Amino acid sequence: MTPDLWVVQAKDALAEGLAQGLERARRRSAPVLVSLAQPVSAGGGPLAVFGARRRFESYAAFWARPDQSFWLVGIGSAIVMARDGASLKDGVDEEFRSLLDSAVIRAPARRGIGPIFMGGFRYDPQAPRDAIWRGFPDALLALPRFLFTWSEGATWLTINIIVSPEADATALAEATIAQMRFLEAEPFAESSQLGLDRQCQSSPGEWTHWVRQALQAIEAGHLTKVVLARRKALHSQGSFSLDGALGYLIKSYPSCAVFAMDSGEASFVGATPEALVRVEDGKVSLRCLAGSAARGASPEEDRELQRLLLESPKERLEHSTVVAMVAEALNGMCHDLRWDNEPHVIKLKTVQHMATSFTGCLNGGGGILQLVRLLHPTPAVGGAPKDKALDMIRDLEGDRGWYAAPVGWLDHNGEGEFSVAIRSALLRGNEATLFAGSGIVSGSDPVQEYQETELKFQPLLAALTGG
Repeated sequence: MTPDLWVVQAKDALAEGLAQGLERARRRSAPVLVSLAQPVSAGGGPLAVFGARRRFESYAAFWARPDQSFWLVGIGSAIVMARDGASLKDGVDEEFRSLLDSAVIRAPARRGIGPIFMGGFRYDPQAPRDAIWRGFPDALLALPRFLFTWSEGATWLTINIIVSPEADATALAEATIAQMRFLEAEPFAESSQLGLDRQCQSSPGEWTHWVRQALQAIEAGHLTKVVLARRKALHSQGSFSLDGALGYLIKSYPSCAVFAMDSGEASFVGATPEALVRVEDGKVSLRCLAGSAARGASPEEDRELQRLLLESPKERLEHSTVVAMVAEALNGMCHDLRWDNEPHVIKLKTVQHMATSFTGCLNGGGGILQLVRLLHPTPAVGGAPKDKALDMIRDLEGDRGWYAAPVGWLDHNGEGEFSVAIRSALLRGNEATLFAGSGIVSGSDPVQEYQETELKFQPLLAALTGG
């Protein structure tokens, strides 16, 4: 189906919905959101539709759970809620609720359809800001003008429009229809081999110095754990392909959450195995990761590395620190809270992780943004005690930007899914900055931790250079 056919389908619903929205806006003397959803047939699939973002001068967002056949593509912006110099608690969830309380919503009660906000948050708003992260504020949630949802074997298009009391409903409908004609999918091209001019990264010596500082703080009793992260800067002969990177990550890491946020001048992209929190039908679920090992060259070696991971006192200590903090945090907002008695191992292409899964039921009055605020940063990407770990990360690394921070989406009921933005990279033209971290606890070895970060660079390095 083409955008012209979408227009034919949407015309009557647009006129009716905008008229209702205008009436409500005038009655309230305040802008009102109108959100209309309809089933469509989007040729080419999510990546091809995401290519249409180039025709819109605004944020675009991509979210995929390939193993669940669930995809969100947001193009254009009806509204952008952005905060700088703010924390997760400062106003975003209040503004979100205020907007939706008066909204005209015509969408089925299905996951990922209707007014969906997509975005993320900065890891540490108190850290000194790094210029490479311009365009990515402390908190950003964007309501797409056009949201495509692939779920349960169907494709839906949600149109979101802000209607002011003085608006002309007919003119708004015509402008929206004109924009819809720019939604023609673009053919998707696989990532090709891309030559690198150079790579820049911190030296093993600097990393060793950081780890020794952390170990000294741990031995002195100031910290139990701290997660330190490195950067790897790539410079290519041509611009890095966001679409090509997404295609590689979807194919290679189908069990991960594959995401991208495109500001127009820069993009943040990744494939993360770590779900910070998911809320669906009042049920809360998450999976925390801590403790890692390489994959083996043979099935026998892989099983042996898994055994060593599960039996390692150092890795078990790192993991138990995370589990204890998550359990304590969730206990105040959930009932019927349960988690694995013993960790299990999840296996990715280059690394395997120790994991513990949690489930529970959300207490009344809570929502996913409150859970995100409560959980971030877990010791899996921060440390314990949290404040002292953040102080060390700030002093040694500076600004992590959106790396290891919450990225995801939420709906008008306060449900949705946020993941921890690890295995990620920031793209800006022919420059890319990759990030990888490792948990430092008593007994950590700087050389082994450095090798672990090198393994964690591999997914994005391969995605950006054509494998």
